[in-house]
Amino acid sequence: MNKILPGVIPVAMAIVLAGCSVTSNDTVMKTEKRSGGFMGLSTTSDVQVDTPKAFSGAQTVVIGGFKVGFNQSKRLQKKAGGIFSGGFGGKSTGLVKLDGIGPEVHQRIVDQAHEKFVQALVDQGYQVLPRETFTGSPAYAGTKEYDFPYEDDQSGLLSSYGVGTYYSPSQIGPRQPVFLGEIAGVTGGIGASNPMNAVAKFGEQAGAHVINVAYMVDFAGAGGHAGSTFSSLEVGQLMSVDTGLVGIGSGYMGTFSNKVGKLTLGQPIGSEVAFATIENNTSSAEVGVETALNVFSAVLGGGTNQTREFVFHADPEKYAQAALDALDKANSIMTSKMAELR
Repeated sequence: MNKILPGVIPVAMAIVLAGCSVTSNDTVMKTEKRSGGFMGLSTTSDVQVDTPKAFSGAQTVVIGGFKVGFNQSKRLQKKAGGIFSGGFGGKSTGLVKLDGIGPEVHQRIVDQAHEKFVQALVDQGYQVLPRETFTGSPAYAGTKEYDFPYEDDQSGLLSSYGVGTYYSPSQIGPRQPVFLGEIAGVTGGIGASNPMNAVAKFGEQAGAHVINVAYMVDFAGAGGHAGSTFSSLEVGQLMSVDTGLVGIGSGYMGTFSNKVGKLTLGQPIGSEVAFATIENNTSSAEVGVETALNVFSAVLGGGTNQTREFVFHADPEKYAQAALDALDKANSIMTSKMAELR
């Protein structure tokens, strides 16, 4: 046994080093194109449309809900695989966390994004009614509302990474409804308390279309490679609107109804504005334990992993500039598509 180990360990260490790699880069990264269709062979459209006729003829609108979420931590990963991996690949993981941005910065961004969305609607020729026209109507009575800021925690029991917070514009206030599809796992209410019930009643009574808007803003991007026998991951700053939804309704939803529709972003919308410096926050003790486990795994014929923790130290003003840049682009794309469908 003692004669074998000196030869085995260098081989195992070579596999550990080659199997995975996680690094960071302070430069602004590019958004990655998302694919879809059969086996992911087609590129997803910039904006996906559900029930185009729901947007047809819309002239008078009211914003029933508007919210922007901000990702505060996330897990990025590249994983080797394939039938020839033989267990020697590498799962490269980057745990990233945002630092230096307080709630007041996020609130200011959301307030401005809301104002600019309303202006974008006006610029496209829409008449925007005061929100109280909808929320003060009998149709809205009994609608369930949620408190904001609203924390969306997708981290799980074994990790603190995967937390975001949604904010409501000051123009709307700290309470508003959540429409289906805006926040993962939130239906918005059952029966008469669901906001779509109010939308249907109001639309039929007032002859106006109710709009709901939800964006999720992200701060980190990733590049790298995932081959059959190894993986690499590079994390960097990237302010982007990662997901976006604009819903519209003027009546009841049904199998043969065209009264309810939505737009969703098929591709993330990024900003080229730099806003942070990145620090590798992984301790030497964590690296040591990880290396030992990888050597042991490699000796037994298993795969190897590398995980690094990074803190994004953000400048508040530059962060706000980058976020509003991405949100302005998202507002423009969404309202332009609405007008096109009208």
